Amino acid sequence: MVTPVKPRTGPSIREFLRYYVLVAAQRRRRTAAGIVSEIKRNSASNQEVRRSGQLLVDGDELGRVLRHLARQKLIAPSGRTWRSTREGRRKLALYDRQKENSRDSKNRAARVLLRWLGPRRAGKVLDVGTGDGYLAFQLAERGHRVLGIDSGPFDYSKNSIKVARQKAEGKGLRVEFRKMSVAGLRRRQARFQVVVASQAVHCMRDQPRCLKAICGLLEPGGTFLCMDLRVGLSGFLKHGWHSFLALSEEEWAELLPQCGFEEPAFRRVGGYLVVKARTPRTPKRSSRPRKPR
Repeated sequence: MVTPVKPRTGPSIREFLRYYVLVAAQRRRRTAAGIVSEIKRNSASNQEVRRSGQLLVDGDELGRVLRHLARQKLIAPSGRTWRSTREGRRKLALYDRQKENSRDSKNRAARVLLRWLGPRRAGKVLDVGTGDGYLAFQLAERGHRVLGIDSGPFDYSKNSIKVARQKAEGKGLRVEFRKMSVAGLRRRQARFQVVVASQAVHCMRDQPRCLKAICGLLEPGGTFLCMDLRVGLSGFLKHGWHSFLALSEEEWAELLPQCGFEEPAFRRVGGYLVVKARTPRTPKRSSRPRKPR
């Protein structure tokens, strides 16, 4: 039985909707149903990565956004449709200027991640979805022993491990790269003090399963650090519809404890979100009763 895809809600989605309603209403008068359908259609290509990647908007959530924009006189009703006002067009121009803030946000997000890791020399660090080694090389230059893995599930990434190995040789850095999935590595019972991921979680077909695998690869008290696309206005302006493949800050906060993590922390950096979490310092005891001796 196929699990139905649920509409997405929360502050991050409403932030995007406040912008997109102004875009849609400026082009022509739109009904609420027409806006929902347009968003669904425009994000349909995300299903090539994951069925739930298509953005479905809750009608009640959109209704709240429409009423909010109307109270601010940014849109006005016209029968069952909505049209943009002069103030709405001015607001939209201000929104579009935010694109300038997304410049170099990937490198700034990486610096936040590395700062959160701290100056200590970790044990062996695992870089999940390493690609061509963007994070792996920065970690190696700081003295960490790094294993980078990537399953290369897409056409653009199928040769990424080969490219990463060539770059490592050219840089003179000792970084180990393997073409494999994080679930495959878990079966080998490897353990790490730190696991990092750069723009990888949004590409995972089964995000909860992969995050549970990452948790299982970490030692007690181990650190998970991730930088990924940000869901919301900044993420959309930087990455377009592709950004909705990522987890929103609210979804991260809900999912991480379900996958075994604790102490989640977040930092917004332009079109990216940096995430930090830990595994429990003491393993949880089994609730099953002991067998009598």
